[in-house]
Amino acid sequence: MAKNKQEKKKMNPVVWFIFAIFLPLLITSIIVLVTLSFFNVDVLGWAKEKGSNVPVVSNFIKTDEEETLILELEKAEKTIEQQQKEIEELKQEIESLESINARQEQDITKLEKNLEDDGQSEDEKETQEKSVKQTAASFRKMDHEKAADIIQNLERETALDILQQLSNDVRGNILEEMEAKVAAELTEQLMARK
Repeated sequence: MAKNKQEKKKMNPVVWFIFAIFLPLLITSIIVLVTLSFFNVDVLGWAKEKGSNVPVVSNFIKTDEEETLILELEKAEKTIEQQQKEIEELKQEIESLESINARQEQDITKLEKNLEDDGQSEDEKETQEKSVKQTAASFRKMDHEKAADIIQNLERETALDILQQLSNDVRGNILEEMEAKVAAELTEQLMARK
């Protein structure tokens, strides 16, 4: 008998708390929740409403409005992401079309030059070639910055004819002094001629 009393006294206080207090409260709460739900009482709604007024607990409880706003925000973010992808695709398509357009313009320029060349007599062609060579010779001796300014403002075909007559070093120095966009266009058109 003495041992039984000692064993009862040695019972763990945590186990006693679980079996004597926590489990009965839990079972009672479940029974109350089920009973109230049976009578169409919105227990969860009431708990959310009351919990949102408790300072620490309110951080963990989201109201219906907050949940709706979160869903709308997620939808908006997905829409923005999708639209950004579409914008990138359209930009790539524009770049592709611009490249095609530039190639077609070069082809048109070549064809127009061929038509002009076909319509000229041999004497006119030789005279024009001499004129271009003489003009190119004057650009060789000129300051590169001034030469670049002049060539940028010439008719495109004339500018290309002159640049084609210049040595690679002189041509490079003149193109270096031009606006990058103009220099790039002239370079592409020079390469297309060769």
